[in-house]
Amino acid sequence: MNRPRKRYGDVLVEEWEGEEPFFDTDFAKKRTNGAGQVGVAQPRRILNSTDDVRVHSGPSSSEVVLAAYENGILISGLRGNASLSILAWFGFLPALGLIAVAIFCANVLFRLGANAVFEPGIAISFFFISIAGFLFGIGLISFLFRVLVLMPSDFPVIFNRSTKDIWVAVPTLPSFVRILELHPVRFERYSWADLQPRTYRILEVTPGASSARWIYILTLVFGQKNDPRRVACEMNIGFKGWGDDFELLQLWEHIRQYMNDAGPALDQGEKFKTFSTGRLPKFPDEAMAALGRKLSESEAWEITRA
Repeated sequence: MNRPRKRYGDVLVEEWEGEEPFFDTDFAKKRTNGAGQVGVAQPRRILNSTDDVRVHSGPSSSEVVLAAYENGILISGLRGNASLSILAWFGFLPALGLIAVAIFCANVLFRLGANAVFEPGIAISFFFISIAGFLFGIGLISFLFRVLVLMPSDFPVIFNRSTKDIWVAVPTLPSFVRILELHPVRFERYSWADLQPRTYRILEVTPGASSARWIYILTLVFGQKNDPRRVACEMNIGFKGWGDDFELLQLWEHIRQYMNDAGPALDQGEKFKTFSTGRLPKFPDEAMAALGRKLSESEAWEITRA
């Protein structure tokens, strides 16, 4: 069954906004183990990884390619395009405040000493406040430290056009209780044929709720093997689009052409991304070995066949 398409200047896309998607609508709503990143938002556009239809006449790597190899490319995740808000660092203040309250309560109990038996209700209250404040304060500091400092600076995606495998680094928030646990990252492998990319329009509220704006994101969506209508994994890649999603379509067209052996790893004259590349997760040896030799920028400009 052919999907309806609309042309916007030099852009030909599958257009679903304002009408029922071709896929089962539950596909955009069902999530597996909380892996969904875009909630139940209606897709702006539903794309396809396997057909030959171009979605943009000017493909661009958009400076989100982290590295290129003989057999694949490493594309930045959405986290690698956004710097952490300074407001996140202020989360340490309430944590320090909780610890200060805990120390104050412990000091009151120490001063009461033996007299605490005459006011058991007050003494017990101060004791539990001290313990709870200290534990929550330490847990919050540990959580923020692992998120802001130890968490990888990006969660990239490997596109291997030789094996047609896609490797994603799936982040999970560190435990608030297990304060010594490092930030966990799990790696999952999917097939290029199972990829169902799409763009979303999301209303983003700026820090401090001072304003709101529409942003666009490019999301890789993979269906479950036993039920393709259910989502197995979603991963946002690239960058936030402003005004519309045409720049994201440029990026997707670059990836689509590369994976179908019709495009270079980097578009002519473009460079590898260097921002936010200091703490990248280490992919499994199997994934890295299949990529082959790492290419320079000039080598990545050439169209090479897998």
